[in-house]
Amino acid sequence: MFDSRRTRLTKTLIIAILLAALVLSGCAGKRGWPGTVSEGGTLYVGTMDGRAVALNPDSGSRKWDWQPTAKQGGQTASFLSCGAGGSLVGGLLYGAPAIANGLVYVAFHTGMVYAIDAVSGTQKWDYDLRSTVSGGVAVGNDTLFVGSSNGKLSALNVGNGSLKWEFSSENEIWATPAVVDGVVYFGSLDHSFYALNAADGTKKWAFKTGGGIASTPLLVEGAIYVGSFDNKFYAIDADTGAQKWVFEGAGNWFWSQAAYNNGTIYAGCLDHNVYALDAGNGTPAWPQPFKAGDQVKSSPVIAGGVLVVASEVGTVYGLDLKTGGKKWEFDGVTTKVLSALYGAGGTVYINSQDNKLYALDGETGRQIWAVPLSK
Repeated sequence: MFDSRRTRLTKTLIIAILLAALVLSGCAGKRGWPGTVSEGGTLYVGTMDGRAVALNPDSGSRKWDWQPTAKQGGQTASFLSCGAGGSLVGGLLYGAPAIANGLVYVAFHTGMVYAIDAVSGTQKWDYDLRSTVSGGVAVGNDTLFVGSSNGKLSALNVGNGSLKWEFSSENEIWATPAVVDGVVYFGSLDHSFYALNAADGTKKWAFKTGGGIASTPLLVEGAIYVGSFDNKFYAIDADTGAQKWVFEGAGNWFWSQAAYNNGTIYAGCLDHNVYALDAGNGTPAWPQPFKAGDQVKSSPVIAGGVLVVASEVGTVYGLDLKTGGKKWEFDGVTTKVLSALYGAGGTVYINSQDNKLYALDGETGRQIWAVPLSK
C-alpha cells in the first residue's frame, strides 16, 4: 500500500539533508547566500562572513561595516564556531537585508534578528527567534516578518523588535515572505503557500502544491507567481488563493524568485534552464528556454533593459527579454553564485561565494567595479 505520509517524510528528510550539506560545506569555505538591496543612494549588503555593510553604489567604497557582538550569559550566542574550518561572527546569512523607517533589518541563521541604523551602522535592537533562519526578512505594516526552521512565521515590531504574533505552519519555512496591501505571503516545506492578515496573523487562505516551497513569491497585479519543489511553477490569485495556471514543463525544482516585465514572467530552475512564461496563461513566451549550463539558484533581475541571470558556477548572462537570445556573457566571477542578483539604476549587483560584490552594466555586461566584502 502507498504510504503518502512516509513519502512526505522522506522528501522532507532529503531536503533537510541538502540544506545541511550546504551549511556544513561552508565550514571549509564561504557560507550562506546573503543578498543586496539599496535605498537613498546606498547599497546594503550581507556578507559571507556574517556582517552587513553599506556601500557607495557608484564606486563600491564603504560607508560603514557592522557585525553583531556576542551576548553575555543568556540568549543564543552570536558567535558561531565552525571547528577547524574557522568561525563566523553572527552565523550565516541566507537573504537580503530589508530597509524601512531608516533602519536595516537582517536575520542570521542562528535565529538572531537585528535592526541597524541605516545612516550610522549602529545596532538598535535584536531579537532571538530561538530557531534557525534560512531565508530573508520582509517589512510592511510597521512589522518585520521572518520564517524559521520551527515552522513559524514571526511578526516583530519594527521599532523595538518585540513579538507581535506567530503563525505555525506544518514544516520548516525557508522562504522569504512578501507583504502587499496588508497581507503577508510565504511558502513552507509543508507544501503549502499561505496568505495571512499582516495585522494579526490570521489565515486568509492556503494553497497546496506537490512539494516544498522555498522561493520568495513575486506579486504582480493581483497575482502571485511562485515555484515549488514539485518541479512546477504556479500563478495564484492573491485575493482568493485559487490557481490561475500551472507550468509543468520543467525538469527540476524552482528555488529562486522570478522576475517580471511587460506581461512576462522569467523563472530560473535547477534543471539549468531559464523559462519565460506568459503572465496571463503560463504558456512559454520564448521559442525555447535559455540553457544556462548549470543550476540557476540565484534570482534573475532586469537591468538596463536586459534579463540578467547567473548559473551556479558563476557565469552571468544578459538575455534578450523578448527572445531569450544571449546578448552578453560575463565570466569574471570565479566562484559560485547562489545569492539573488540585485538590479538598480541599470546596474546589476552580484554577491558571489568568494565574498566579493560585483557591479555590472546591465545593458552590456561590462564590469563597473568589484570589491571584496571581507574586513
